[in-house]
Amino acid sequence: MRLSVRLVPVGASTLVIALTGELDSTTGPVLAAFLDPLPASAVKYVIVAAGDLRFCDLNGLAQFAETHRAMQAKGGYLAVAEPQPPLRRLIALVTEQAPGSIPVYTSMPEALVGTDVEIYETTGPPTPVGRHLPRLRPPAGGRTRRRPPPRAEREEAELPPIIHQARTLRAQIAQQQQTMALRLDTAHQARTALDSTRRRCGDSLQAMRVNLVRARSAMDGRPTRPQQVAELDEP
Repeated sequence: MRLSVRLVPVGASTLVIALTGELDSTTGPVLAAFLDPLPASAVKYVIVAAGDLRFCDLNGLAQFAETHRAMQAKGGYLAVAEPQPPLRRLIALVTEQAPGSIPVYTSMPEALVGTDVEIYETTGPPTPVGRHLPRLRPPAGGRTRRRPPPRAEREEAELPPIIHQARTLRAQIAQQQQTMALRLDTAHQARTALDSTRRRCGDSLQAMRVNLVRARSAMDGRPTRPQQVAELDEP
């Protein structure tokens, strides 16, 4: 089960989050990496494009509700647009009698009516708002034109701070997971070595007991009886 998250800023304070895949307890941390920084950002309206979200459990719905409350405290809200019937029924059951329930809309234009987005013409996923870079005047005495930066660099520069924060959080999570895996492997190796050492110590102790019985028998001038050795072998 995988979850794909795509952030699309469509206004000064409106952000569309397009989800594809399944949202549950295993993929919830992926979405949380994008939602957690939103209360501290300039975003007031969060629209979840759920048309391609095939599954969502109570954990995912709780994430939506928590972000919705945080946006309400800023004068905005979180809304779900174009949800599949199972998600629509889940939201209706959970938030039927709860105050401040999550708004649900059948289409993206309806979900954007109360936001700062004035025009929405496309029927598919929304596209980012175009931003014009300032023009640079040529130096005095010449008309040398500077080559524009590559497209990838322009798109990177136009990304809002929230996306940079989300990428940083994802990188930190991946690094922590790698560190945890190394620690677990080290602990497993240490445990294996400890078990091997314990077995060798048990064998050495048993051999010392047998030699002690034989030494006592030799000092007393009596032969070592097999029964004595057998009793030492018993746990």
